[in-house]
Amino acid sequence: MMRSALAPLALAAGASLLMGCLGTVATEGFVVSGYPAARAEIVPVEIAAHPRVFFRGTYAYLVDGQWYYPTNQGWVIFEREPPELRRYRQTFRASPRYVPERELSYPRERGRRFYTPR
Repeated sequence: MMRSALAPLALAAGASLLMGCLGTVATEGFVVSGYPAARAEIVPVEIAAHPRVFFRGTYAYLVDGQWYYPTNQGWVIFEREPPELRRYRQTFRASPRYVPERELSYPRERGRRFYTPR
């Protein structure tokens, strides 16, 4: 009689532990603005020098075809690219590097005009 009363309790306790384990596995990944993301292990040193787009309250940076996005838990990389960011990446063209035509120097002084009395 005692065993039959304890069996449902043991089953319920085991099921609740199993549900808890499944919940912790699901929270390992990030969901940022409805898109799956992974924690960025390494963030480029000068990330601000890369192309960026204002996305959902802060800037997302495009580095080597991946989008880096800052969150409260650190930097993440989007696993699935949001459509807004995809549109920007497809239309983005790197501006050509500026190469001066001649060596830069101080401006030349123009000839002065002097007043000559009559």
